[in-house]
Amino acid sequence: MKRNILTALLGLSLVTASAATLAADDWKFLPVRDANFKPDMTLSAAVGSLDPEHVSRGSYVGAELAFNCLALQPPTGVIRTKISVGQFDHQDMKLTTFEVNPRWTVNLNKDLTVGFGPGIGLVKAEMAGRSTNMAALQVGADLDYRIGALNLGLGARWQATQNKEIAPGRSGADNVLIQAKVGVNF
Repeated sequence: MKRNILTALLGLSLVTASAATLAADDWKFLPVRDANFKPDMTLSAAVGSLDPEHVSRGSYVGAELAFNCLALQPPTGVIRTKISVGQFDHQDMKLTTFEVNPRWTVNLNKDLTVGFGPGIGLVKAEMAGRSTNMAALQVGADLDYRIGALNLGLGARWQATQNKEIAPGRSGADNVLIQAKVGVNF
């Protein structure tokens, strides 16, 4: 199942990136320097279900700060930078994640957006009395609904970590996260 999710998300990200590349003429570099630039910041609390290697699925809690990318914007849609921290603690495995996930985001209607994209991260895995830090790559998708200052969101992402030993006979901490978010738009 994890491979199917990865394949679907990766394929969708590639199609999205390809479509955006075709319209490369109107890309904005450093849009933060434009007088009319708005970061549209959103701060959210997240809860979800994380399904890692080596142990069964369990609860995830975290926080996310999302804003319009300061460095690059496509001709259609907007790149939203999503910075998140989160934690999973289940069956003697504790994962603490720090992620940066740019999402190419488009409006489905005035208040509803969908976004897709890759990401990078750092994962601290604690298991069997051992602590291991690993770099991570991920791909994911988000659906966000704005109601004035309130933001409601759903997200899914697959994360691949370095294949470092986290406990005797266990390496890596690849995982799938499904989450719900509630936040405030600034």
